[in-house]
Amino acid sequence: MTLRLHSTLGNETREFRTVVPGKVRMYVCGVTPYDVTHLGHAFSYVQFDALRRYLVSLGNDVRYVQNVTDIDDDMIMVSKRQGGRPIPEIRDENLAILQHDLDRLNVLRPSANPYATDHIPQIIETTARLLDRGFAYEAGGDVFFEVSTFERYGALSGMTLGELAKRENPESKREHKKRGPLDFLLWQTTEPGEPSWASPWGPGRPGWSIECTAMSIAHLGEQIDIHGGGHDLVYPHHENEIAQAECTTGLAPFCGYWLHNGMVQLDGVKMSKSLGNLVLARDLMRKVEPDHLRLYLLSTHYRIDADFREGALEALEARFGRLRSAITAEAPAAPGPGAQRVREGFASAMDDDFNVPAALDHLDEAAKRVLAGAALKGEQLALSGALATLGFRFAGAEGPAA
Repeated sequence: MTLRLHSTLGNETREFRTVVPGKVRMYVCGVTPYDVTHLGHAFSYVQFDALRRYLVSLGNDVRYVQNVTDIDDDMIMVSKRQGGRPIPEIRDENLAILQHDLDRLNVLRPSANPYATDHIPQIIETTARLLDRGFAYEAGGDVFFEVSTFERYGALSGMTLGELAKRENPESKREHKKRGPLDFLLWQTTEPGEPSWASPWGPGRPGWSIECTAMSIAHLGEQIDIHGGGHDLVYPHHENEIAQAECTTGLAPFCGYWLHNGMVQLDGVKMSKSLGNLVLARDLMRKVEPDHLRLYLLSTHYRIDADFREGALEALEARFGRLRSAITAEAPAAPGPGAQRVREGFASAMDDDFNVPAALDHLDEAAKRVLAGAALKGEQLALSGALATLGFRFAGAEGPAA
């Protein structure tokens, strides 16, 4: 069996094929570091880290890019609330906390971690190209993408333009200047005292979605293989990215596989700062080992919402102990016929739309056999290798780059 992945675009699971054989260009939406990050962020980045590791184990050369949105409405709002504190200070403080958490969870560092503010020239260039090609228009210093000029808009969401117009849209601004209800900002004028950059349309700053388009093209090229992010980003953010990229380059598809992870809830309610129900990864890692938390995060399929409840970590104590004990147990950790049994079951689950929970079930059964002395020669070694592929430090997985 070969790897098959479910793409939100087309809502189908199909064989994974890359633009360039053997090379994977992967872009995952990063954080807007205006506040602390929570368990939902850890869920997303651990899942995509494990996918990255599995792709490498299959012999692929993976370039993984994860951006930082360090200029947007939220960054400006927090800066104002903190008495005009410089945005780079807020960004660096929160990114350092996030990076410490991800390092402890053994998440590999991205191949590139671009900041939006370092790509203003590319953003301006992309916006200018969209204007030149007739997909955008300028209105009093603001530049809008004209959605009606892109006939495939809505394909990712599987919705008509009329249906999308009824959805909440954080990029819908300055209605009085727009030609159409779904048009969105590529470049926007700013209020006095807000960060701004010179542009052909006057001083201003980027819109939200144009940042990712410019950064993905700059670091991965005009067509990529995988774009990841939470399913809350399907519309408008990722819908906009497709329109911008394909209209800028004239190439389609911009991305071969759109992978969207589920959200993390607390007792059935989505985590949010406004509700005060955030669970922080760093707090949980004071109670359990980072690998234990990683096991919890990988025990839910990446496309399903995870529901964190009291006792969720404790429920995995026995499995965590078995997996760790099995690869250190006194057994002949050497190649043998049992290795194929473990590897084939592991690969079968992983190749089925990256079904890590099923893979973990298979590895747990192997661990039970090892601990009971009933494993075939080679099972223990294969078990250790599979757990390393999933990124567990106790199995000797490669750690974050310094």
